[in-house]
Amino acid sequence: MWEILQTPQLERALLIAAIAGPIMALLGTFITLRGMAFFSDAISHAALTGVGLGVALRLTNDVYGMGMQIVLIVFCCLVGLMMAWLFERTSLRADTVIAFSYSGAVALGVILISELKGYQSLEGVLFGEILFASETDVWMIVGLSVVVLFFLLLNLRELLLCVVQEDLARIAGVNIRRLNYLFVLVIALVIALLLQQLGALLISGLIVIPAAASRMVSTSFRQMLIMAAVFGLVAGIIGIGTSAQFDLPTGPTIVLANVFLLVAAMTLGAVLGRTKSRRVNSSPLDRV
Repeated sequence: MWEILQTPQLERALLIAAIAGPIMALLGTFITLRGMAFFSDAISHAALTGVGLGVALRLTNDVYGMGMQIVLIVFCCLVGLMMAWLFERTSLRADTVIAFSYSGAVALGVILISELKGYQSLEGVLFGEILFASETDVWMIVGLSVVVLFFLLLNLRELLLCVVQEDLARIAGVNIRRLNYLFVLVIALVIALLLQQLGALLISGLIVIPAAASRMVSTSFRQMLIMAAVFGLVAGIIGIGTSAQFDLPTGPTIVLANVFLLVAAMTLGAVLGRTKSRRVNSSPLDRV
């Protein structure tokens, strides 16, 4: 750890992992409880098309520059809002909308990038380049964390009601439509701003896995939120440390650290008597 703190690249990577890990895990708690895990995955993969369009339309020549960051923010938000609109306005099932959005966006993105001879850029977008993060990236992620925390705290009651029962939320006067669109925009913003560091193939796992692990060992919703943040933080630190120690790809190592913690949480949950059959009928939300 001391060697990491003495290396600027690793130090910035550790800061990003320590800040983004808990924030993504907190957001992932609501994403998983609302059954939107593949929704975040679809947006992250659709970002490939955003990268291809940004270069093809000559909006930016630097895949890792601020111009591309703006393109990704706009594109991911538009894709998220489009899927949310299709959920609301068509008779198509949500999984159908996500499936064709996911596959179509990936196919178009790969074609655009391949035509632009951008295979090297594609690799970076797919797996992330957290070791090349700048101080500006760190501050940007700090700002993102503040925005996400503010959104979650401001809408905590409404989000919880929507998880428990949307009809109950409507009776309580919650504007479901507005909340859903805001939630989608926050997810898209997180993915767009962290995509260059964590990669399209990995970022969804960093959102979903810590939340899933926390559910295995939590006895209340509040505890689930706390444990998700802890798992996100610990997995980030373990991933960066292991990657530096054994010279492994950083992003994938962080994901594997999350998977390791999930397996540990599942094992602990089984030891404590929280079997899978009981979890089908019981959730931490039942003990809020």
